[in-house]
Amino acid sequence: MKLQRLHLKAFGAFSDRVLDLSGGTEGLHLIHGPNEAGKSTTLRAITQLLYGIDTKTSDAFLHPMQNLRIGASLPSGGEDLSFYRRKGNKATLLAADEKT
Repeated sequence: MKLQRLHLKAFGAFSDRVLDLSGGTEGLHLIHGPNEAGKSTTLRAITQLLYGIDTKTSDAFLHPMQNLRIGASLPSGGEDLSFYRRKGNKATLLAADEKT
């Protein structure tokens, strides 16, 4: 699986931040920055995008729990598959238009 784009729409200290990971041919991206830049938050966002946002997440200090959103685009048969994950108990995976 290769993430083409990661959209931290409302997660942790991020609001509408997009990481474009589509460049390069080797399949490896290094994300670096100073302390408190958001590297660990980004790693948690990727994990929670794939497996669901934790029930008692610590990443809801800027945005209310019900507004947490993480989006991504993945390559799928020649086109990108885009989706979002929201905080919740059911139907947390959303289409690109953020509807179930």
